[in-house]
Amino acid sequence: MRGELDELVESFQKSQPLTGDSLGVLQGAQSAVARINSALRSRGYYDGRINATVEGRPIAEAGALDAIDARPENEPVPISVEVATGPRYRVTEIAIRPPQSQTSLPGIDRGKLGLAPGDPADAAAIIGAQDKLIGELRRHGYALARIEREVVVDHATHDAEVTFVVETGPVAKMGPVRLSGSEKVDMTWLQRRVPFKEGEPYDPAKVEAMRGRLTSLGVFNSVRINQASALDANGELPFDVDLTDRLPRTIGFGISYETQLGFSVNGFWTHRNLFGQAESLRLSAEVNHIGQQGYSVFDTGFAFRAAFRKPDWWLSGQDARLEAAGLREVLDAYTRNAVTTYAGFDRVFSPRLTVRAGLAGEMSRITRNGITVDYQLIGLPFSLLYNRANSDVDPTRGYRIDAEVTPWLSAIDFFTVLRLTGRTYFDLGQPGRTVLAARGSLGSEPAISIGGIPPDKFFYAGGGGSVRGFVFQSAGPRDAFNNPLGGASVVEASLELRQRIGESFGVVAFVDAGSAYPYFFPDFSLLAPRIGAGAGIRYYTDFGPVRLDVGFPVNRREGDPAFGLYVSLGQAF
Repeated sequence: MRGELDELVESFQKSQPLTGDSLGVLQGAQSAVARINSALRSRGYYDGRINATVEGRPIAEAGALDAIDARPENEPVPISVEVATGPRYRVTEIAIRPPQSQTSLPGIDRGKLGLAPGDPADAAAIIGAQDKLIGELRRHGYALARIEREVVVDHATHDAEVTFVVETGPVAKMGPVRLSGSEKVDMTWLQRRVPFKEGEPYDPAKVEAMRGRLTSLGVFNSVRINQASALDANGELPFDVDLTDRLPRTIGFGISYETQLGFSVNGFWTHRNLFGQAESLRLSAEVNHIGQQGYSVFDTGFAFRAAFRKPDWWLSGQDARLEAAGLREVLDAYTRNAVTTYAGFDRVFSPRLTVRAGLAGEMSRITRNGITVDYQLIGLPFSLLYNRANSDVDPTRGYRIDAEVTPWLSAIDFFTVLRLTGRTYFDLGQPGRTVLAARGSLGSEPAISIGGIPPDKFFYAGGGGSVRGFVFQSAGPRDAFNNPLGGASVVEASLELRQRIGESFGVVAFVDAGSAYPYFFPDFSLLAPRIGAGAGIRYYTDFGPVRLDVGFPVNRREGDPAFGLYVSLGQAF
């Protein structure tokens, strides 16, 4: 309790510093004492006593003002606050009953309230129990339930009796949904996003699912759901949904940097509501490897991409996707000029589970060690994401599992890219302040002939999203010229400790390990995993953290630089 009181006084001094004339200083001190007294009572210390004095005179007496006036004008006014908390009161009984009745309300799981006899009479815990109780009632269909809270304190026994008087109201059913406010989205089509039918049992989770399905379209600035205060004649609860349109077009730019790869600059244009049913079109361009070590300033890579998404294609929760790109990659491992296409769909089976499947085609010309080969590929990409992390850009708890399977067919080979990646996040202290993040990834490429796999389809390790401290793609087998060869398998692991400092900054310490291997399964006897370690800083913004990492190769080989510097948006994983 002492620490909490110190924090309370400190926060009060920041928000309402004791400044001004003598009367203002005295009134400020009296206000601080009142807040301390409220804090004591809210934590169950109902017999607490506070003695606040100025020059030995209680601040409630008129002489306190004379004591302040008597001090030199520029000297600080010493105010002494002594707190005797007294005994902490405890809950002896928790009653849950209807109005005008002493009979306990049946069907309530008290174990879910977070409050039990013997617990401290803490106001936050009591209010929290009330919130959980009303949530429990609504999950049972009582959408209009109301609760009044009564707390009776016995100063003789230092006990507190808590009573929740519950008006459940009738059991409700999901009612009609009226959408309004949008001038750009087809309202008839938008009704398909409502995840329930009229007459279904009321469930607050369905209301939140509706909010999520409307928000996820990306065409609204706000989605406000107002439920009626009474049921209609059918026993259904109507909903009014007020929508505020977002500007349909967006232009954006970005920049990133790695020591060995140089700068990357990109820009994009997005239309979020192309035909009135939240269809999105994104056109983007990128110039990368600007200033890459060992290359001419004009020998850069580039990419032009177009991506179209049609929500609720055929089925609700299923998005159609069309993508095309023209690109040039200039890397130590190879130089690639390619045109790629993709057509497929994303299917959301639950808020946690998403599946993507489609048909891909590629035409590429790849040069490696002076030898140029043309490739024509047809693939069937399939991926599954199970996501229980609490954020996509800055997760602090939960985990993610990504599974990818892509069979590829060319004129000379058939191979399948398999990769499984897991990420997990542990919140170690105050929520979101200290986070331990871990990542592991394993990949393999069964093939008729490893030699027939195009160089760009091999696995590589190293770089800002893999093993920091090593050049992009360099953590693996190399040729006689020290160029990366890639391989038919890969293994990676990372551990990172993230610590927030204040509101906007943070620091991290990390260890990465991994390598590509020439055969279908990693062989550690053939090649030890490369290990990188380092530290970084984070600047937290509304759209995600900006990261700057410095990685050092622990077991560097000839040709490896002494360190790598990485700047980008978002956490490393």
